[in-house]
Amino acid sequence: MPSPPNTDLASPDTVRLSAAIIVRDEAAHLRRCLASIVPLVHEIVVVDTGSSDDSPRVAAAFGARVSSFPWRGDFAAARNAALERATGAWILYIDADERAQPTDTRALLATLADPRLVAASVRFRPRAGVTRYDECRLFRNDPRIRFRNVIHETMLPSVHAVARADGLAIGRTALALDHHGYDGDQGRKHRRNIPLLRQRLARDPDHVYSWNHLGQALDGSGDRAAALACWRRAIAIVRARGVESALDALPYGSLLLAEGVEDAPALLDEARARFPGDLLFRWLAGRRMAQAGAFDDAVRLLDPLAGIDAETYCAESGVSYDASIFGVPTWDTLAMCHFQRGRYAEAAYWWGRAADAEPQRLELRTKRRLAEARNGARRPGPRPEPDR
Repeated sequence: MPSPPNTDLASPDTVRLSAAIIVRDEAAHLRRCLASIVPLVHEIVVVDTGSSDDSPRVAAAFGARVSSFPWRGDFAAARNAALERATGAWILYIDADERAQPTDTRALLATLADPRLVAASVRFRPRAGVTRYDECRLFRNDPRIRFRNVIHETMLPSVHAVARADGLAIGRTALALDHHGYDGDQGRKHRRNIPLLRQRLARDPDHVYSWNHLGQALDGSGDRAAALACWRRAIAIVRARGVESALDALPYGSLLLAEGVEDAPALLDEARARFPGDLLFRWLAGRRMAQAGAFDDAVRLLDPLAGIDAETYCAESGVSYDASIFGVPTWDTLAMCHFQRGRYAEAAYWWGRAADAEPQRLELRTKRRLAEARNGARRPGPRPEPDR
């Protein structure tokens, strides 16, 4: 068993960081990914699992060390092959359809130079239009740290095992990664993922995250009935064993956002009780209150959401949210609630915010002018204090 490292802080100049990437027919994304990480890393390792496009040539043009690994229908096996080829003291694992945002490279390496850390998180955005969350993407190049699972592969259990064995911690970095793979048509990914998800669930039938993902893939493939069944199966698992992670909220959200769910009110009450900190369920409850005419209750629920900056928000729980719940839909609802309660200055403020964000929407400007007229003012002043 390796001895714990010396706890004297090392210099960032001593840290060598390798990027580990697996690819297959990713030439369309790969250039942008590699261009984004060249300023950050000292080595790029690309494992190609059977491309028929120019992915290997594109990678080589960026100075990557490219090798082949036959696809086995197992993401963990391919990722581990990349880890075995990396020579840096630390590894960043990133996909070809992801990009790193510009960051302070020296500050990043200074964090990784801390000998008390075994791994560190990045600020990850899983797709356009949603908020970020902390995701562990950086870890020491240690043979004890390896991926497992054919899909939704993870190295976290081994990271935590090494942390416990060596008395180390997991840190946080300011590095931000954006995933672009869920933009555009997802048909090919759904066709690839559905059999892998079924294989994963055959081995681990209580994996809530995979049931939710299978439901999303089936829904995206046009099979809503099968998707609903997957989400209800996942919820049944949570009910039977209790909440183990904030990610257990995902099938509740998927089902509640589907149209025509008859038991939605009861399901939302259950979701809020099980996941009291979940912001999607708070938003859905606030909208329900507004529709029911409980305007003050709606304001109490929605006002904190309106104060969140979706661009900078980053959850530690691993859950991302549609950015719109912190923007125009919430501002519009808040304005309506204040208007109905005769608080016209507040209504004008929120409709003004909404109109400024979406100036093409004439109805928002019209509502703002109506609220201003009712308030006896031509334009709103600073935001009034919320009515708690």
